[in-house]
Amino acid sequence: MNRAASVGVPAAPGVVPTVGAVSVPGSASTVLRAVLAGPERAARVLGVFAAAVYLADADSGEVVTVCTHDAVRLPNAVVLAARTERSPFPALAGSTDARIGGGAVRLGPLRVDVVRWWTPPRPPAPGDVRTRAHGATTLRAALDTAATGLPAGARADPAELSRYAYTDPERAAGAALRLIGLGPGLTPSGDDVLCGFLLALRHLDPRAAGARHAHTLGARVAAHAPGRTTDLSAALLGHAARGDGCTQLIDLIGAMGRDTGVLPCLRRLLTVGHTSGADLALGVLAGAEAMCTGAAPAELPYRKLPQSPVFELPYPKLPYPEGRSAREQRA
Repeated sequence: MNRAASVGVPAAPGVVPTVGAVSVPGSASTVLRAVLAGPERAARVLGVFAAAVYLADADSGEVVTVCTHDAVRLPNAVVLAARTERSPFPALAGSTDARIGGGAVRLGPLRVDVVRWWTPPRPPAPGDVRTRAHGATTLRAALDTAATGLPAGARADPAELSRYAYTDPERAAGAALRLIGLGPGLTPSGDDVLCGFLLALRHLDPRAAGARHAHTLGARVAAHAPGRTTDLSAALLGHAARGDGCTQLIDLIGAMGRDTGVLPCLRRLLTVGHTSGADLALGVLAGAEAMCTGAAPAELPYRKLPQSPVFELPYPKLPYPEGRSAREQRA
């Protein structure tokens, strides 16, 4: 067995691996074009997991994800051909020498050269108000039994977001700011709720009002997120404010807008992380109800998933790290 294979670094297809540095091809999100096309420069390592590596530009703070082919595809990802079982990342866990730019990402001996680009998905245009309202009703009924990671003391905040997003932007912003960084992990539960909410506002309301409210609230969140949550989560909040999210989340929003396939899309989203999928879906529900009615009950649903055929998850759990809390990362 060659040395590269012995440390779990797969060679590019058709290329014989060499001792030492290894180069593999990758497909990068178009949102990273400016970051990766710039000159090569130092990056900080935010986390190394079996399915993904998270790096941040040492100067600008821009976050770049490098992930395996079957990992959750974030909008800021460079995707490898290798699946998680053949991931090169575990062997790089102790590496701190990272660089980005020049059309590549490097961590330790691994260099990922961008050979193609992919565009983060957007949902289709939503249907009429009645169709969207029925989609929201379907999601609410399903989430009535879903467990989220949101602390009990914060459970009124998504409802407040929903109630005031269109009528009292300051109160909505107050609820949003209370959610930033709330919970453990690289993407705290409060941030996941906000991501789902911002994306639902932008994509489920075909009027300019939805995009305008998402932009305004997203700008407030982006201004306060640094230092209050993890670097990765702050970056994902920014992407959500601009309309980009992981495929499973965008698929659910598209299904709700057309009121078709909501439950299968929800099941796929619930495989994301330990509670991230449920937290994202909760945010989508809050955004959908804000758009449909401008009001919501005092609290949105929070309960544990039952063992029922509706929620039997036929899909494998997708790797999405819970990692350290925001406070631990800042320490």
